[in-house]
Amino acid sequence: RCEEEDVEMTEDAYAVLTRIGLETSLRYAMQLITAASLVARKRKGAEVGVEDIKRVYSLFLDESRSTQYMREYQEAFLFNELREHRGAP
Repeated sequence: RCEEEDVEMTEDAYAVLTRIGLETSLRYAMQLITAASLVARKRKGAEVGVEDIKRVYSLFLDESRSTQYMREYQEAFLFNELREHRGAP
């Protein structure tokens, strides 16, 4: 995917991205490539490094972390207020 998008990446960044892909999904890891490339470009870097991958990983949640976040903060979301207003459990 990096070749297709003309993204240069350090070996360490590849390793981190591979681990993320194994623990989350290949689709999520591939989406991080583009975002990390933009972060690297913004800092005027020649290639994507581990810090770029970490930065976008912290900004964009995968499905599992997104679901966990929703469960932890469900009381603060609007749909919870609607349920309480209707008298639903």
